[in-house]
Amino acid sequence: MAREPEVLSGGLANAGAVLRHGDAVERPAPPHVAVLHAHLRALREQGFDGAPVPLDVSATGRRERLSCVPGEVAVAPHPPWTWTDEVLHSVGALLRRMHDTAADVPFDRAADWPFDLADPEGAAAHGTVVCHNDACLENVVFRGGRAAALIDFDLAAPGRPVWDVAMAARYWVPMRGRAGLDPPHRLRVLADGYGMGRADRAGLPHVIEKATAVCRAFVERRVERGDAAYTAAYEESGRAVWDRHQNWLVDHRRALTAALLAG
Repeated sequence: MAREPEVLSGGLANAGAVLRHGDAVERPAPPHVAVLHAHLRALREQGFDGAPVPLDVSATGRRERLSCVPGEVAVAPHPPWTWTDEVLHSVGALLRRMHDTAADVPFDRAADWPFDLADPEGAAAHGTVVCHNDACLENVVFRGGRAAALIDFDLAAPGRPVWDVAMAARYWVPMRGRAGLDPPHRLRVLADGYGMGRADRAGLPHVIEKATAVCRAFVERRVERGDAAYTAAYEESGRAVWDRHQNWLVDHRRALTAALLAG
């Protein structure tokens, strides 16, 4: 008898629609599935094993199958190990490894990449690699206590590597604050794990501010369209919370920069 597929949690957009069939995951396909699958295959051919392998796309083009990436994901309620410096450092190292590989993978700038969460400079000459753009806690797979792979590349698009680090920082530092954590210190740990150069370190806090504004616009567009999942999340956080968060980033820009450049 065939085993029933396992329903995986998925994100807000794909809740209940991601199924595991043994060693494969079936999920909704993004509109640009062809160019995305080509990119993921190219990453694998260049030696990057930290992403799912595309298997096929349904005849309708609405569903895709990818290899199931083994490991552990820090889903809510997040376990204590989620917030260790070692885990954070490894997230930075994984992003760097992906970016270094992606730098050797040509991409079609004219393709219909999604720019919902992408670097605003990604369409220009500054968009040097295809970034993940959504390396949140639920999209990083761990093995042996270290970040080993990224999943859910639906929002991947050309951009500057520093943009991808800024987006990751929003979730992993996190830039919205968490009791008992030191954001300037943790931002430095992430940058150290990435091996970030001094120029990008100096500009990172400002890029995080831009990334936060892009994320806010992303949520508000979906609320305006009546998306129930995003509307519920927005009502829980509220406009005032976003305002406080953006003001906090501006107020702490100097402290964040000092921590990044110390030593």
